[in-house]
Amino acid sequence: MRRLLAVIALTLVGCAASDPGGQAPGQTAATRQRRYQATAMVLESRHHGPQLCLGAIALSLPPACEGLPIPNWRWDRVQGEQTANGTTWGRYRLVGTYDGASFTVSRATLAPPERQPSHEEQFKREPRPGCPEPEGGWAVPDPARRSERHLEPVTRVARAQPDFAGLWLSYLAPMGNNVAEDPGEFVLNVAFTGDLARHQAQLRPRWGGRLCVTRQQRSYRRLLGIQRELQGDAGGDLGVRVLATGIDETANAVSLTVVVLEERARQALTARYGPGAVQPTAVLTPVA
Repeated sequence: MRRLLAVIALTLVGCAASDPGGQAPGQTAATRQRRYQATAMVLESRHHGPQLCLGAIALSLPPACEGLPIPNWRWDRVQGEQTANGTTWGRYRLVGTYDGASFTVSRATLAPPERQPSHEEQFKREPRPGCPEPEGGWAVPDPARRSERHLEPVTRVARAQPDFAGLWLSYLAPMGNNVAEDPGEFVLNVAFTGDLARHQAQLRPRWGGRLCVTRQQRSYRRLLGIQRELQGDAGGDLGVRVLATGIDETANAVSLTVVVLEERARQALTARYGPGAVQPTAVLTPVA
């Protein structure tokens, strides 16, 4: 991971307070009858039977996770499992039914190996600048003040503003192999909900590199408030079982990971927080 990204701490991640093995909020008869699919780890340890891992997986040996019990799982009916210190695990493509407390498998196949993206593919996924490129290209008024040690104080000043909305780096070319020697060419993007001219005048004397001061709809404080609500009682009130949340500063939204996302829950999230404020994804998706 790039050292500069660590400085600006783009995302806050939180876990739901509810027990992953408990009854899901908003569970309906239609949900219990519907078939779902997932590509995920199945893990059994000395402490519990086979489970479909939900959320974070401890990258230890053996790994560990919390998730949904799979009452009909049989290791002798699948391939590719690993065993160490009393724990057995494997990564599979699964189809089955979900009753709010457990996942019953009807089909399990070995998931293909996870492919690591190339440098070029990683670059294409990088966030783009929040401003159009100026005529004549991005200006670098003072090359001596565009290093990491200058990035940290300007970030601190930006985040202290009440209308601060987000901050991210947009790289203009794929990174080299030695980041320490070549930190790469990037645009520092800082978003606010208020007076952009005032913020530009405030930040430019502190930062000599490429700079984009742009507008976003929701302040960071508002996003943090939404995140806290979703990690509290709001998730259950809206009919979703929250696994994790985060703040995506480039998208000006709260990312939300849930077990299952029904359309009425999606609509409830939009009605409560506004279009685009929450970007939900589900571990279990309906089989078409």
